[in-house]
Amino acid sequence: MNSFLKELNDRILVMDGAMGTQLMERGVRPEDCFDAVNIKKPEVVAAVHKAYVEAGADIIETNTFGANRIKLADYQLDKKVKEINVAAAQLARKAIGEKGFVCGSIGPLGKMIDPLGEITFDQAYEVFAEQAKALEEGGVDVVSIETISDLQEMRAAVIAVKKETKLPIIASLTYDEGEKTVYGTTPEVAVVVLEALGVDVIAANCSTGPEGILKVAKRYLAATKLPVMVMPNAGMPELIGNKAVYKMTPEKFGSFAKKFADMGASIIGGCCGTGPEHIKVIKSQLQTSNFKTTIKSQILNSKFASRTKVVEVISGKPLLIGERINPTGRKLFQEEIRAGKTQSFRLEAETQTKSRADLLDVNVSVPDISESEVMGKAVKVIQSVSDNPLSIDSPNRFAIESGLKQFCGRALLNSVNGKRESLESLLPLARKYGAAIIALALDEKGLPQTAEERVRIAERISQSAVAQGIAKEDIFVDCLVMTVGVGVHACLETLKAIPLVKERLGVKTILGISNVSHGMPERSKLNALYFQLALAYGLDAAIVDVTDKEMQKAIKGPSGFVKAKKAEERERLLKAFKAEVDKARRSGKPAEKRVKEIGGSGYQRARLSGYQDIRKAVIEGDKELVEELVGQAFKKKMDPQKIIDQGLIPGMETVGKKFSRKEYFLPQVIEAAEAMRKGFELCQAKIPKGKTKVAGKVVLATVKGDIHDIGKNIVKMMLENHGFIVIDLGKDVPPETIVEAARKEEPNVIALSALLTTTMVEMGVVKEELKKAKLNIPLLVGGAVVTKGYADRIGAVYSMDAVGAVALAKKIMKAVRK
Repeated sequence: MNSFLKELNDRILVMDGAMGTQLMERGVRPEDCFDAVNIKKPEVVAAVHKAYVEAGADIIETNTFGANRIKLADYQLDKKVKEINVAAAQLARKAIGEKGFVCGSIGPLGKMIDPLGEITFDQAYEVFAEQAKALEEGGVDVVSIETISDLQEMRAAVIAVKKETKLPIIASLTYDEGEKTVYGTTPEVAVVVLEALGVDVIAANCSTGPEGILKVAKRYLAATKLPVMVMPNAGMPELIGNKAVYKMTPEKFGSFAKKFADMGASIIGGCCGTGPEHIKVIKSQLQTSNFKTTIKSQILNSKFASRTKVVEVISGKPLLIGERINPTGRKLFQEEIRAGKTQSFRLEAETQTKSRADLLDVNVSVPDISESEVMGKAVKVIQSVSDNPLSIDSPNRFAIESGLKQFCGRALLNSVNGKRESLESLLPLARKYGAAIIALALDEKGLPQTAEERVRIAERISQSAVAQGIAKEDIFVDCLVMTVGVGVHACLETLKAIPLVKERLGVKTILGISNVSHGMPERSKLNALYFQLALAYGLDAAIVDVTDKEMQKAIKGPSGFVKAKKAEERERLLKAFKAEVDKARRSGKPAEKRVKEIGGSGYQRARLSGYQDIRKAVIEGDKELVEELVGQAFKKKMDPQKIIDQGLIPGMETVGKKFSRKEYFLPQVIEAAEAMRKGFELCQAKIPKGKTKVAGKVVLATVKGDIHDIGKNIVKMMLENHGFIVIDLGKDVPPETIVEAARKEEPNVIALSALLTTTMVEMGVVKEELKKAKLNIPLLVGGAVVTKGYADRIGAVYSMDAVGAVALAKKIMKAVRK
């Protein structure tokens, strides 16, 4: 076992505190690039490390929070990733020696991951891998991927570090006061996804003060078997003079150490606003108490997750996997896929989610397409309209990897079979992406004829999976349902195999129920009865049509979830099933399709009845549908400006309200904004030049010394969608440049963003420079560390988020026009 991980079993470790503020106290400015100090002024970084070692820290973090290729490019240092990270690791090691541990700090990329941003998953992987390998070469003991809000970005980072290094991983997300990330991820979701990916420590850092992190830690510890780390801020900053100050005293901050330790936290440290004095108190608190880390038992239930939801497999309640996102035998669906349209994906996902499917199976197999490309696109669309976890279903390993990669959560891989090629290519994918698997009882010899043959194949797959590090509780054996069209005996052998697989192998079972009625009439009744029969034999999960009325009755009825598995009950159901098979055979009716079309191509079915349809499409973030409906509106000679005013903008305003009520999170806001933008562009192209209604003009910038622009870019998109002209000055913008732009552009509003406490004060500088220039322009400020109190202090207007910024900009314009 790694010495760091071994130490976690013996005692609570103390991590160090903030780095940026310590560097600034020693004369380093944000615009100098904190990470570059490792090679330009190494003695300054060494002094900070030394202070933390003397305070009693067991773990020293490297000064590499932003030392990745993307962030360093802002300082023309992107070719020095290796040099900076290696030097940082060596500085930390020299400070603590062998008496403690060096943790490589890996922060966010500073850009959003596809589909919400321009960075692809593969690009993110490469950037994280490059930094992690350099830190490993420098000699770190562990890495902390920290201050991450986007679970998809965390997935890319964890997979990169796991694949490219041998380092233990601390995965640390940042949460708001509602105990969710801004993307809507809860601590429980994070646990499911990160445990499956194989991280070693789950953590929360930055965010709120210790009170908020205390709540998150409690939820972590109730959900995970892994060690938990906490690194809270010292409260929120206040402006004292021209300096942002965290006023929580070291004594008060340190008093939370006992609470965290009592809960069972394994690593305790500090984030923004903390220094050596805070760490010294934490160490003291832990030394005077007999705290022990909590050893948790293995949690055995299978769990799946999307970005915002956990689905747990509970004994006695079968997992229902919706089967309808599958074009097999559906001509119109296939045509839509070939045309590059996605409406049927959306409609099927929405319908099955409303019908209470637990997971959604996604199969896009159509001849003559790039299946991996279509799978990735389908997963993007489906997870934008459903919060259900997904089952990625394909005979093509590249399509499966595309789906697993794109899905932000923990998925089910459908499927691995007993063939050597399948085992060797797909089990590593499941391990890499943290997926559970469906093990298809099929091998090179073809379809097994007996229950015993099925068990033998399942055993071989299970043993191979366990050898790859896949837990038994994450293996779902499919004993292969055969159609009753060739006789009842074969499908009964499948049922016999269910209890044998569960008892002998200790894994779960799953069936594609609809296969039993292939080529038969009256399929719904046959499927429902076979489903009930399979439950009586102990089935754990079923791939079914959850929208089918007969299946819904079977799910809800007395023979559904609470079925007793008694022999007489099985016999009763078996007789009923055989009778239904005989009845179907004698009926003389033609065979039914496995899954019926949903009334034609979803794309073609979109019909405009009024502005409310466009509003609804914006609210749902359906860019494709917005484009179609706006096109129909033009054909009906509807006024483009009215489409904007009565369709697009009201839709986005509803999204804003949902965001404020925490019904929507950042992904839904961005998707809606992109959908609205498409409609807005189409309408603007139809309005004569100079006739477009302008809501106002805004000069926008991230302040001097701050290279973070995700929030700024979202504000820009939202403002433009609401008809504002935005003059975007970029990031790290000096006050004089902002004032110059204000003179030239004569904006109605100046909007400033800052992510760091060290750069937040630049907003006050801008306000003073505007006064000197006698420019009385309203100043709108926002960012992670910015507070209303600070805004009031400098005479600015505060917005918590992009949605609020639009509302405030409109309010300012309303006042101006009066």
